[in-house]
Amino acid sequence: MRCSHVRLMVEDYKACFLFYRDVCGFTVLWGDEDTRYAELDMGSGTHLALNKREVMAEALGTLGAGSELPGQDRFALILETDDVDATAARLKAAGATLVKEAQDWPVWGIRAAHFRDPDGYLVEINAPLPSAE
Repeated sequence: MRCSHVRLMVEDYKACFLFYRDVCGFTVLWGDEDTRYAELDMGSGTHLALNKREVMAEALGTLGAGSELPGQDRFALILETDDVDATAARLKAAGATLVKEAQDWPVWGIRAAHFRDPDGYLVEINAPLPSAE
């Protein structure tokens, strides 16, 4: 596994997008100030991903499930792997707390599973989906 992204789940998406693009000077790889998700190149090989906070809550099924947005995740560590299912099985066997089983996210272009570390931080393992050609 390798760290591919640090993802911030933000409340004021547009202000954060403009901050990281215009103030920090990171290059936009995907998205814009209105997309609710963007990826920026931090110049280190690891990307910064910005997510409107409710987008991730919707994906994990925690939005509207009695959880208020202030209690939702604000950060996720994104780890890329060659085989999501095998890595997820290894993490589960080692005692990692599963949040969401591995599944394809075609809109995101990845297969991903979600876990929590011992302190409750969200960890996503993913791999790109094969191109549909």
